[in-house]
Amino acid sequence: MCSGQGEPRPSLREAIGERVRALALEAGARPSDHGFCRMFPNLTGEAHLLPLGPRTLKDLSRLAAAMAEPEAQSQPPRLRSDGDADLPAAYTYLVEFVRNDLVWERRAPDESWAPDQTGAPAFAPLGSLAGLLNRRSGCLELDSVYDAPRDPAVVRRMLVGTTAPKRKGSPFARAPRVGDGNDLPRHPRSIDPARDRTARMGDTRNDANLILGQLHVAFLKAHNALIASGLSFEAARRALRQRYQWMVLFDLLPKLCAPDALEEVMAEGPRLWHVDRPAALAMPVEFSAAAFVLAPSMARATYDYNANFRQMDRGTLATRAVLGAGGRGPDALEETHIIQWDAFLPLRAEAPQRARRLDTLLAGAGETVEALATHHLLRGVRLGLPTGQAVARHMGLRPLRDDTLLAALPDHQRVAALPFCEATPLWFYILAEAGNPEGPAGRHLGPVGSRIVAEALWNLVRHSDASILAPGMIPDLQHFSLCDLVLLAAEQDAA
Repeated sequence: MCSGQGEPRPSLREAIGERVRALALEAGARPSDHGFCRMFPNLTGEAHLLPLGPRTLKDLSRLAAAMAEPEAQSQPPRLRSDGDADLPAAYTYLVEFVRNDLVWERRAPDESWAPDQTGAPAFAPLGSLAGLLNRRSGCLELDSVYDAPRDPAVVRRMLVGTTAPKRKGSPFARAPRVGDGNDLPRHPRSIDPARDRTARMGDTRNDANLILGQLHVAFLKAHNALIASGLSFEAARRALRQRYQWMVLFDLLPKLCAPDALEEVMAEGPRLWHVDRPAALAMPVEFSAAAFVLAPSMARATYDYNANFRQMDRGTLATRAVLGAGGRGPDALEETHIIQWDAFLPLRAEAPQRARRLDTLLAGAGETVEALATHHLLRGVRLGLPTGQAVARHMGLRPLRDDTLLAALPDHQRVAALPFCEATPLWFYILAEAGNPEGPAGRHLGPVGSRIVAEALWNLVRHSDASILAPGMIPDLQHFSLCDLVLLAAEQDAA
């Protein structure tokens, strides 16, 4: 942990940005807009894209339906079953947290389905990414954590919400060794569903489900633990950002990427996507809309959330389902719904539940999976993402195609994938490459996905404020993992 001595003064960029941000937020503005870019700008011609037309859209819909994992006998989440990875389940939600922290898209109303002169829906790639804006800085700077209110009693601290007491007669108990401050700060009850007990934060996506929300709470509490060690707000923010960057580069990436690709990027830097200066940094759509859309594949259908709620369907852990709609339910998350992190991370002798393998199978209800997969597949078309084969050839790799692509897929997906044997949507290709039994077999990403993810996150860390990759930077830590974050946050419960 940082000591209070020699606290770094905020950089000029941080000082000016903090003042402008405070004034803008007081005036009701949202965070400043940044842009998107293409990692492979030379792969935008028709030869590198999916063919357009109603036939392709119908084929994509069939492919999306085939991505639903066939129903199997439900097993307790802590018991290893077919399709489980070795990765602890919490990393599914760290991936989702990082993606939400990097990308918050703002765009004009989608006109892609406006009827053409024949009355058929028109769906074509965006001619330019100029109208697509990112409300995040696009760097690993914990925008999602610090775009939130501070504790009015101690303004150096981030505001953490207080859980509600359990209802009278409830058979459930609070988890041991946890305090009342374990919820996101919330707005009061309201007749407006958009504000009724919603989290007090700029972007409420991290309040979509309990696991992701509790991870966000852990970041808030970790900041406050750094404050308790004697740091100023600026020093604690800097320290937490650097720990976050370390966690992403040295804890998360080794679990997602092929070792050879990651080692090369970390030793030599990116060779496909070069960013010379922070002003030129933008979010590559190949990363944000394809290569890093991994949480849907990693998510389990059921979870042991804590000792009270075991083998829960993922949908029942939606925050709105737990709080209740229409003003019903508690004012905040009940104390019985505080997460037990040892069920998701190796914090005790008992093995935690695991994430699912990286492949083209998505666990969950069929209709929900189909809708989610359709969204991501059509989004790739809308953004004009190159096919997986085009990217592989650009990298000098032999792409999966025809029989080699089909052999990488489960039997029931092969018919739906036939129209895409030569030109495969990039998101689906990256998942197929990861799940290839002759390759990573779901343990990590394949060569295309590994290179995109490693190079993108290296660049995004390198151009962050107080970057641990900056020349001459000597971080005040030698190790920091997701377990360390949870343990640091737990110091607030002990206090």
